[in-house]
Amino acid sequence: MKFFFTLLFVSIMILSGGWAKAQKTVSDTLAYAKKFEINKEKYIGKKFSLLLKDMTPLPFKKAKSDIREDRNNPLTGTVFKFSDKDIDAPGQITVAIKWKPDDTPVTPLEFFEQEHNYGFTVSEKNFFDNRIIQDIVVYKQ
Repeated sequence: MKFFFTLLFVSIMILSGGWAKAQKTVSDTLAYAKKFEINKEKYIGKKFSLLLKDMTPLPFKKAKSDIREDRNNPLTGTVFKFSDKDIDAPGQITVAIKWKPDDTPVTPLEFFEQEHNYGFTVSEKNFFDNRIIQDIVVYKQ
């Protein structure tokens, strides 16, 4: 019986230790975001989904796109924020992504931004997933 409790205790400790490592927190958002700008060569020319996959410790909360009436390139760039504050609130860490030009319709994106108040939901994630990154710039607004 003593062996069983020892085994149970050790198992719980191992499992909780793995869980604690999986729950990494980010204490400096600007430094976290700057890592992606510094290593942007890894992401330029690649799908946005690669960047999102690497951003699991602190995902984007808001997104606002620069939508134009150019049929050949209606979506030039998007700014992403890590905060739930208003999209235009000052003092936020911003990741600005310039997209490779393409002629994909942006009507769904316009609807999503209005519907979700610029929240970066699954709908927006799915819209951006296959977009190709042309450049990444990080700054504090």
